Amino acid sequence: MQQFKTLMLREWLQQRRSWLLLGLWTPVIAWALLYIVLIYQGMPQFNSTTISDAAKVASFGISTQSSMVLYIALIGVLLTIPGLPYRDKDDKSLSFWRSLPINEANAVIVPVLMNALLLPLLAIVLAITLNLLLSAPLWITHWTALMGANLLLALIGFSLQALLTLLWFLPLVLLLALGNSAVRRWGMVMVLIGAFMAQSLLGSLSNDAPASRFVDIYFSGLFGVIDQIDLGRFLSASSNLSDQVGNLLRFAINPPFVMALLISGLCLAALIWRRKAGQTA
Repeated sequence: MQQFKTLMLREWLQQRRSWLLLGLWTPVIAWALLYIVLIYQGMPQFNSTTISDAAKVASFGISTQSSMVLYIALIGVLLTIPGLPYRDKDDKSLSFWRSLPINEANAVIVPVLMNALLLPLLAIVLAITLNLLLSAPLWITHWTALMGANLLLALIGFSLQALLTLLWFLPLVLLLALGNSAVRRWGMVMVLIGAFMAQSLLGSLSNDAPASRFVDIYFSGLFGVIDQIDLGRFLSASSNLSDQVGNLLRFAINPPFVMALLISGLCLAALIWRRKAGQTA
């Protein structure tokens, strides 16, 4: 356990700056720009009887900025995880880490856990929290108990959505990492080409829709999770955030999501085996 914590600390020390910049500074810059625009242009007028103009702007800003941070976090994971099998070799620290009595499974699992789940999730939760705090001047004067409940649901719901999105995204980036570990640089391309070729082949041989459309099902599920929580109306009395959170929880118990987790586990096992065999760093 101590070794696991030490490896997590290593990842935190090496990677924290970029993720904290994303989670802390992106909302600050975005809201500073928005307030400057409001000061010079004035508050836009909306024809809405259920929500004030200021609260409408706040909801739009929170929804847009939080979604942007989520997509940037996914891009960061996509750029980071496929390169992990050769990271220690590329930064010339391989001999150092090989000289330490480090468990091979921990050496693979910890970087994936930190860079694909914990650090991106931290950045996203920080961003949504800051969004809610920085938008407060626009809606605090209209505070009600319902707004308080919606604010809490927005924070919990978007954080849960981010976690499920990252878990759904995990098999894709792990497959790319596995391909990169087998055929460096070209392995990721081969994985993508192979997936679409397999889908086409299964489509011509089988009438079973899930088996022959697994690529489409995977990406529709990924973007389906991302679109579950709508923050655009969370300050409105007609907000249905509780229903959205319920739908999100049901997403986590459907067969495609369970299959995605199983594929992630198999990819991790394959990466651990390749490291034990000395084929990757």
